This record gives sequence, structure tokens and C-alpha cells, in this order.
Amino acid sequence: MFKRLTDLFRPLVEPQHQQASENLGPSEVPDVAEAQPTHAETKDALQRFMHLVTAHLHSPESRRLSDAVATSFDSCGDAAEAFEDGVLGEEGQKHGRWLVIQVDWKAHEELEWQVTEVASSFGVPERWTWTTPLETRTVPAGLCAVASWAAALGYELVHLDLGHDAYYALMVKREDAGPAHKAAMAAGLRVFDTTEFARLNS
Repeated sequence: MFKRLTDLFRPLVEPQHQQASENLGPSEVPDVAEAQPTHAETKDALQRFMHLVTAHLHSPESRRLSDAVATSFDSCGDAAEAFEDGVLGEEGQKHGRWLVIQVDWKAHEELEWQVTEVASSFGVPERWTWTTPLETRTVPAGLCAVASWAAALGYELVHLDLGHDAYYALMVKREDAGPAHKAAMAAGLRVFDTTEFARLNS
């Protein structure tokens, strides 16, 4: 679903590395591996991200989900896989403490109840409902509408691409959106704000 973003970056990055190396001597060629974050650095960024996106949950639940993601990351070494296993797996998020809006690309009927669950976990009494005709509803349009609704209440959506035919979004306090986005990027997660999400799915 985010293929266009990948296509934009791939042709720009690879030729530049090749061009730069052609004019340098062996001792001057930069060691690309040195620029890659270590396992510990990536894990630290992932833990910062989890701390920010679970801050509204009760401490035991926040710690449980964060520990599950950290344990999975130690096993697989991939932030997206660890997040999916720790938060969306069988022992992940629970009703009444919902964290991630997870909707198959065509299952727009799954959106409303999950937004209600997430809002409830923040103690938000307001409820989001579809206002568009059933036959015109799409998940991306619905998530953009949710983002507008949440913004009026002081929250933002952070959109994740976990590599599946589904959409994933977290609601965070407005002041936490920037730090959460930065931590997610540092951990190697593919994350987008709603403006970029809308552009990619228009």
C-alpha cells in the first residue's frame, strides 16, 4: 500500500552511493555498515516509541506490552515484526485497553468500534461515527476522518506500515506525536503522519 514511497527513495539513494565511491580511494570509501544503528540502539528507540504510545494506559499494561515488544525484538531483531508480535499477537492488546487500530484494507466496518475502544482507553467520552454513505466508505478516508476528529480533541494519529494489506494507526497526545514519530523512525519502523498518509493513499 506504501509502494510509491519505496519507489521514490530507492532510485535516489542507490545511485548516489555508487557515484560517490567511484572517486574515492580505498581508504576514503565510507563504511556504510558503521552508519547502521546497533541492536541496542534500535531497541532503545523502539522502547522509547512504546513508552510514548502506551503512556495513556495503566502502568502494568504499558509495561506488559512494552516488555513483550522488547522480548520479541531480542529474538527477531526486526522492529516491525517485534511490534506486530508483541502488540497484535495472541497475548497483545486487550479489549478495554485497545492500543492499535488495525483494519484490513477493505474492512471499513471494523473501523468504528476500534476507534471507540482506543478513545475509551484515553478516557475520551466522545465517539466517532461514519458520516459518509456506506457504499462510498474506504478505510484510508475513514482514518483521515478519524484524524480530524481526534485533532479537535488534542490528539493525532500515527500511521504504521507493517508490510501487510491492512492499515495500522495509533492515537497519541498531540505533544507526543513528534517524539513518537522520531523514535519510530530511529527504530526502523515505517511511520507517517496523516498528511503523508492521505497523500500516499489518495
